Amino acid sequence: MVMSSSDVNRSGGPISILLVEDSPTHIEMIRDALAVRDQRITLTVARTLAEARARLAEFRPDLVIADLFLPDGRGIELLPAAREETIFPVVILTGHGNEKEAVEAMRAGALDYLTKSVATLADMPHIVERTLRIWEHIAERRRAEETLRESEERFRSVFTTAAAGMIIISPTGRILQANPAFCRFIGYGEAELVQLTVDDITHPEDRDRTSLHYGEIFAGQRQHIHYEKRYLRKDGRNVWGHASVACVVNPDLQPTYCIGLVQDITERKQVEEELREANRELDAFVYTVSHDLRSPLTPIIGYAEFLQEQYRERLDEQAVTILAEIGRQGHRMLGLLEDLLALARVGHLDHPVEPVDAGEVVREVVLELGSRLAAAGMTVETGHLPCLRVPKTLLTQLFDNLIGNAVRYAGCSGGPIEVGGERQRGRTRFYVRDHGPGIPAHERDRVFDLFYRGSTAGTVDGTGVGLATVQKVARLYGGRAWMEETPGGGSTFWVEMVDEACREAE
Repeated sequence: MVMSSSDVNRSGGPISILLVEDSPTHIEMIRDALAVRDQRITLTVARTLAEARARLAEFRPDLVIADLFLPDGRGIELLPAAREETIFPVVILTGHGNEKEAVEAMRAGALDYLTKSVATLADMPHIVERTLRIWEHIAERRRAEETLRESEERFRSVFTTAAAGMIIISPTGRILQANPAFCRFIGYGEAELVQLTVDDITHPEDRDRTSLHYGEIFAGQRQHIHYEKRYLRKDGRNVWGHASVACVVNPDLQPTYCIGLVQDITERKQVEEELREANRELDAFVYTVSHDLRSPLTPIIGYAEFLQEQYRERLDEQAVTILAEIGRQGHRMLGLLEDLLALARVGHLDHPVEPVDAGEVVREVVLELGSRLAAAGMTVETGHLPCLRVPKTLLTQLFDNLIGNAVRYAGCSGGPIEVGGERQRGRTRFYVRDHGPGIPAHERDRVFDLFYRGSTAGTVDGTGVGLATVQKVARLYGGRAWMEETPGGGSTFWVEMVDEACREAE
């Protein structure tokens, strides 16, 4: 890196000056003035343009002081053709200056134009100091401009070659610029897009929400926004995009424009819709089959119980045992069908307007399980349980399954069942912890599979549907359910759900 005069000045090191002057008298006057005032200055003298060029080929001075008229040309010939190519400051001296020559010298890139006089030459130390200070400001400005230019080039390169769509929007919503990827996404050319607004390419049902988001970000209420919306292509088709938008402000913190990054999620949305449709069809099938199978099952159980009660004295022991097994298996099947019906109903409930008190839900579930808890000799310890906007029916199913399983599988452990929760950035987590025998590590990823019952189930009654229902509720609200080992033994079941209303508020 070449050291500039500003670098030298800041470092307090020597100052190198090239004086291009053919008058011995003026050379001595300048040398004496500089030697008296500043011992750091090293003065190199050239008496012609040719000699000056030779010296410049050997070293780069911090300052050039050149006479306008020299034996072999004019001092301004040392200046480059373009002002921005100047790499050191130049001061022009003349014995009989005029306005025209001064203008010419300044236009050529000279920092100063001075008429030789005894006073001017004596004041040369101050002239040098002032010139170097001005040059330092110029150098700083050039560095800032170069940094800005490089930054703009990097942004332009990213903007042009990015695989995702990028768009620049004015505070009034007008499109200022769009990259090729966004043009392909939306079907318009950039020249067409700059004639449109964001509303023009937004699906009518999403315009109010889009206007609200942009209003918040331009008002400084939010630094950035991330949301999914539908766009209107030029050919009339609807496409889905995930938009991430940030605002750029001026030094007065006033918004100048927004930069939006838009990723095409149309295919993902189509797959999600197909999956939802498949799930709706599956739920309808499960509901229909469960309902239709339950209808003939009820009389089968009823007839088996009737025969046991009314004809027990006429039947041998084997027949009575067979009838009891028919009843037991019938009730088992009825329980399975009830669980399947509950699973099919998940997702068919409207979201509540007000948050549901999860603590109240747990208290009601514990009350319902009171007799089973007493028989197992267990208690339930409840910690903090945040509220969230999830239907109370689904929360009841969730805690009934988790606490019921803890009673069923850890009933003889003697330890309490612990229930608690927490909220983190719009996500709500609940846990139900027992201190029973636990679940083997190789089975923990399967316990939420439909109909799966682990090796620890043994003779414990169950259908293998309860935890599948818990997982379905969690996924329905953008979360998941998982199981961890309780320290010291046992199982801790976690359920995480997203409460959109709370997340937007945060």
